[in-house]
Amino acid sequence: MSLCRERTDQNQIYQYLSYIVLGIVSLTVVLTPSKANAHPHVFIESETKLLMNNTFEITGFRHRWKFDDGYAAFALVGMDVNKDGKYSQYELEPLAKENIESLHQFDFFTYGKQKKRNLEFNQPIDTVLTYKNQELVLEFTLPLKKPQKILANPLKFGIYDPEFFIAFLEPKKNSPVVFSKGTSPQCMIEKKKAGSDQTALIEQRLGQPMDLSDEENRGTGALFAPTFTVSCLSN
Repeated sequence: MSLCRERTDQNQIYQYLSYIVLGIVSLTVVLTPSKANAHPHVFIESETKLLMNNTFEITGFRHRWKFDDGYAAFALVGMDVNKDGKYSQYELEPLAKENIESLHQFDFFTYGKQKKRNLEFNQPIDTVLTYKNQELVLEFTLPLKKPQKILANPLKFGIYDPEFFIAFLEPKKNSPVVFSKGTSPQCMIEKKKAGSDQTALIEQRLGQPMDLSDEENRGTGALFAPTFTVSCLSN
């Protein structure tokens, strides 16, 4: 994707995110060389369930992403086709489809390794986009191309936008990463805190000047992302 060096208003910034997350449109953004001043313009509360089979292999990730109110308001424009004041599954289905089709360009914002090998994924399945209780939520399953056995072979991963346009935050109430039901108690998830504090991100709101650079800021998102190590003890 090419980016032009020209100014844009807040609506165009939202449109850029739509290209990244919802695959709706593409647009131009302001680029500056300052990596230190980069900050996110959209916030997503992220929850993940690790899917495991009965042979202690991780088979995929079930993501649940809740978008911030400002972005949700933009994304829902024109989605209420029958004008009943509600957003049915039927009305949101095309948006969910475009959403998923665009994510592979950005590695599904899911980065992991096992034995120094990067995780590889198949296309997402079981996608659901809902708007309930004034919350826009995307849920989907991200299957691994090859199940990863984690008995004595820890798997490490994180969820983030490398360019830091989108900030993936931990949920306020639930754990950010859990096992799916039925997982053996001998398996565990260890969390390593991010190198930079996420708390300050919550205080930064939409509408700030755009200072994202696709090259200079690449990797910034990882500084604010915790990493998770998944392992199982052998009998």
